[in-house]
Amino acid sequence: MNTPTTNSRCDFCEKKAIGMQILGCVSQNVCEDHAEQMLVEMKPGERKDWGECYYIRYGNETNPGE
Repeated sequence: MNTPTTNSRCDFCEKKAIGMQILGCVSQNVCEDHAEQMLVEMKPGERKDWGECYYIRYGNETNPGE
């Protein structure tokens, strides 16, 4: 699966989303203000599984199409 770029908007405030967090059965696109701290600290393109939670930090848009 390819890591999405930052074309998404935050589900809470419509700011540019930095990533997606899946907390149990709830998936959220989130900006830096609404992201869990673990997601904020991740590098672009990084993914983490933590129990029933999954974090995907969106990649940079410098090279779209890669």
